[in-house]
Amino acid sequence: MNDPQTISGSGRWACFGARLFDGDSVREGQAVLIDGARIAAIVPIAEIPRDIPVVARPDCTLLPGLIDMHAHFMRWEGALYLAYGVTTVRDVANPLAWILARRAEAPGQAWPRLLTTGPALDGPSPHWPEISIGCRDGDDARRQVRALAAAGVDGIKLYVRLPVDWIAGIVEEAHSAGLPVLMHAGSQSVLQAGDAGVDEFFHLDGLLADIWPDCPVGGWLELWGHPAFPTTWARQQQVADAIAHRGLIMTPTLTVWEWFSRQCYRAHPAPADAPYLPPQFLAWTTAGAANPALGAQWWSAITNAQRFIGLLLERQVRVLPGTDVPWTQHLPGHLLWRELAFLVGAGMSPLDALRAATSRAARVLRLDHIGRLAPGCQADLVFVDGDPTRAIPAHPTIAGVVHAGRCYDQPTLLARAQRDLASFEDEPMGIAFKRYYGSPA
Repeated sequence: MNDPQTISGSGRWACFGARLFDGDSVREGQAVLIDGARIAAIVPIAEIPRDIPVVARPDCTLLPGLIDMHAHFMRWEGALYLAYGVTTVRDVANPLAWILARRAEAPGQAWPRLLTTGPALDGPSPHWPEISIGCRDGDDARRQVRALAAAGVDGIKLYVRLPVDWIAGIVEEAHSAGLPVLMHAGSQSVLQAGDAGVDEFFHLDGLLADIWPDCPVGGWLELWGHPAFPTTWARQQQVADAIAHRGLIMTPTLTVWEWFSRQCYRAHPAPADAPYLPPQFLAWTTAGAANPALGAQWWSAITNAQRFIGLLLERQVRVLPGTDVPWTQHLPGHLLWRELAFLVGAGMSPLDALRAATSRAARVLRLDHIGRLAPGCQADLVFVDGDPTRAIPAHPTIAGVVHAGRCYDQPTLLARAQRDLASFEDEPMGIAFKRYYGSPA
C-alpha cells in the first residue's frame, strides 16, 4: 500500500476500500483508477494495473466528495471542509468581488470547489447589508440580476425583505441567463414564490405563511415550535402536496435550527472543536443570559420540521443538505454529516442521505462531473471508516480525502485551518456578525 501523501495530483494511481458508494449504489470489490484530476475507470480490484501506485483502505468506505448546498464562505472554513470530505460548497451570499476572488483562489488552496450566487438580492432596506444588495424597485432588481449573470455567478439568491411582486420579473431575468433562483423566504409565501418561478427554498421559513396563515405573532422558530403547531397537520399535508406538484426543491438546514436552540442555552462547542473555531464568534454567541425555555421550544421546532420533511420525502420532493455555516459552533464539513443525520431522522435512509449529498446535489447544481465515482468525473473521493451507507456516523473518522486528484490527510488540513482564523473579523461575514452581536460585555 502506498502513502497517499506521496501521490501528487498528476499521474495514474488507484485506490479502493471495503466498499465503494458511487453516488447512486454500493459496490464491492471495485477500485477507482485516477489519472490526474479525473477518474479514468472503475475496475475490479484484481484488474488494477500492476505498474501504478495503489492506496488501499480495507476498513473504509469510499465515497464521492460531499456537497454542502448552503454556506457563507470564509477562509477559515476551507481546509475544515476538506478535512471532513466536503469537496464542493455553494456559497449563497457574499459580496460579489470578494467571493469571486475566493472562487478563483480555491483551486490553489486546500479548499473545496466554490460555487456562488454573489450577494443576495433584498428589498430597499436589506436585512444583511454586508452580504446583500438592496434593490430600489423591481426594475433595479432585474438590472442587478443581469450584472450578476455577466459576472459569472452560479445562481441568484433572493432574501426575506424582497417584495413578492418583484419575484416573477427577477426569475424571468435569471432563467433567461440560465441561472437557477434560490430563496430564503420570510413573510413571503413559498407557494406564491414558487408560482413565480423560484426553484429552491432554504430553511422552511416562509412556509409558515402557507401552513399557518393565522398563526400567533412570533418569530420563525418560535412558531415552528409552538405547542399549537401540530394542529396544522392537515394543512401541512396539503402544502407538501403543493410543493411536490410545483417541483420545488427544499434545503432545510436543520443544523442551523439546532444552533439557535443551543445558543439559547449559551452552549459552548466541544473542546476538540474549539481550537478550530473563531474565538471572537464564540465570545459573542456565549455572552449574556441563557433562555432554556426558548431553547426547548426551538428544539421542538426541529422535531416538527422533521415530521414535515417526512411528508416531503413521501411525495418524492427533492430535499438537499445544507448547513448555513458559519452560523454554528460545529466545524464546517463535520456539520454536513450532522445535517445528514437530521435528514435520516426525518425519514431518509442513510443511503438516500448520501445520495442527496452527492449525485442528487450535483444534478441540482447542473454539474455532471462531480458527486459520482464514474469515468470522466472529477477525482473527488473520501475514505470514511466503517459503513456510512448503513448508518450516518455522528463523528466520522476520515481516513483520507482526494480533491481534484490531490490527496490530503485530516491532521494537515486541521493545522492549515487554524492559520486562517486570524482573518475572521475582516471578512464580510465576520463584519456582519460583529454588527449583529456586537462585542461581549
